[in-house]
Amino acid sequence: MSANHAIEVFPTGKACGAEVRGVDLSRPVDDPTFEKILAAFAEHGILVFRDQNVPALQQIEFSKKFGEIDIYVLSEYTLNEHPEILLISNVQKHGKNIGLADAGTTWHTDTSYLERPPLATFLYAKELPIKDGVVLGDTIFSSAAAAYDDLDDALKAKIDGLTAIHSYYGKHEARSNLGRSNRVQPSEEEDKALQPVEHPIVRRHPISGRKAIYVAAGECISIPGMETDDALMLVDELAVQITKEKFHYRHHWQEGDFVIWDNCQLQHLAVRDYELPLRRMMYRTQVKGPIPT
Repeated sequence: MSANHAIEVFPTGKACGAEVRGVDLSRPVDDPTFEKILAAFAEHGILVFRDQNVPALQQIEFSKKFGEIDIYVLSEYTLNEHPEILLISNVQKHGKNIGLADAGTTWHTDTSYLERPPLATFLYAKELPIKDGVVLGDTIFSSAAAAYDDLDDALKAKIDGLTAIHSYYGKHEARSNLGRSNRVQPSEEEDKALQPVEHPIVRRHPISGRKAIYVAAGECISIPGMETDDALMLVDELAVQITKEKFHYRHHWQEGDFVIWDNCQLQHLAVRDYELPLRRMMYRTQVKGPIPT
C-alpha cells in the first residue's frame, strides 16, 4: 500500500526546477500521485525530493514507472547485484574507479549519442563530499527549452529541420582535451552500441510538445549538409545559448536527495570542486525515451 497522499510542488523560481513534498519514495507510489509527479516533471524539468531513504530495488521500480530501464553500456561501473543502477562516484577500489568519476564534467544531456536517448535520469545522493561543513559537488541545470524560446526568429528558421551527429567518442575527446575524462576504452561489444547517431537540432518534448535545442559542444561533431567548420560554429553558438546563466538552476545537494531530470529539455554540468579523500557516491538510474523528433 502506498504511503503517498498529498503532494505539493514548489517551483524554484528559476527557468527550471521544482521541489516535491509529500512523497515517500521508499514505498510504492500510487497512480494518482505518479500522474502528478509526471505532470510536474514535464512542466519543470527537474524534480527534487528531499530526505529520502530509497532502497535500490525501489529506485529501480519507481524509475520503471517512467519507462523502460536503460542499463548503462559500461557494465564495470554498475552495481553488481543491480546492473540497472550506475554508480556515479570518485571512490576507488584497488586503485581503480568503481563508478563514473568524470560524469557530467562538461555541459551535456545524458547519453544523447544513443538512438533512443533517456527521457529521465534519477540520481540518489548516498554520500557527499563535505569540506569545512560545506557540501561540494553541486549540479547546474540549464533549460534548453527556455533557451530555444529566447532565440530570434531568424535563427529559429535557420535550425528548423536540421539534424546533428552525436558521438560518444567526440564527447570524451572534448573532455579529455580539458583534462576531465578518465574513461576506460570500451570493449568491442560495447563499441557497437556507441556508434554516432543523428538527432534533430530542435527537439519536441514527447509529453508537452515544447521545443528545445538539442545539441552539445564536443558531442555534436557535424551537421549533415553543412561544411564542418560552419556546422561546428553553429553547434557552439547554440551550446552557448543553452548554457546562459539566466536559464540555470543550481542544485545544492543534501544527503538523501532524490533528483529526477528531463533529458529532452535540459542540459547539466557537474561541478567538480572536490577530490579524494572527499568521497561522493550517487546511485543513478535512467529510462529510455522515444527516438527524438
